[in-house]
Amino acid sequence: MQSLLCDASDQLNRDRAGRTVSLSLGPSPAFENTLMRLTAFLAALLTALLAHAEGFQGWYQNTLWLRLNERWSVGNYSDLRVNDAISEVHTWMISPRVSFDLDKTWQLQLNTTFVEAYNADETLRPDWFRIEFEANPTVPLNESFIFRMRNRFEWRWRDGDADYGFRIRVRPQIDWVLRKEGLFRGFYANNEVFYDFDADRFTENRLIPFGVILRPHPSVDLRVYYLWRHTRGLTEWRDYDVLGAIATISF
Repeated sequence: MQSLLCDASDQLNRDRAGRTVSLSLGPSPAFENTLMRLTAFLAALLTALLAHAEGFQGWYQNTLWLRLNERWSVGNYSDLRVNDAISEVHTWMISPRVSFDLDKTWQLQLNTTFVEAYNADETLRPDWFRIEFEANPTVPLNESFIFRMRNRFEWRWRDGDADYGFRIRVRPQIDWVLRKEGLFRGFYANNEVFYDFDADRFTENRLIPFGVILRPHPSVDLRVYYLWRHTRGLTEWRDYDVLGAIATISF
């Protein structure tokens, strides 16, 4: 990897929370050719997966962040999930949130989320209200790779019930940063696991084996991805193939 980045110079890459990560970038032409072949192979693989999909959805997500000072930010997350990418709305959610940078590694976050979504068996479409707490680390592994993890604890109320459910979600992620400027910046992958304490079982797995990091504007982080969703109903597991995009806009 060092030989492929021989023309690199130290740069600073700032994420939306204001933390800085030192990077040394500048891939060679040989590396770019290899990258193009890898992209073509993954595109062919995704096409084959979609052709055998049990269910297909498009996910369109957006997060807005406003930095108040060196530690505090406020924002809002919105999410629209559509069957067959353009037909019936499967899920929508709105989530105001606030974050606090504890230090250079850890960030704490509190969200209030309003959701309307089909259940895993697609027999009901209840409303949910969630209170979510997150404790999320970001750790640079070297000059090109960044490890991130989202650890979320959720308290969930369904259709105004007095009782609530509790679950956790853990999502490790790797960012592979290849460029310091321009539209294309690199790739990423993550895997999220859900555990429901009331049902005492794992209820969902969301795997992004391949995502692309784009920067169309200095304030906009755009990620386009393929996601495999494996979710458990009352008696069986269901699978979805997802093509999605999430835009994070920071002010």
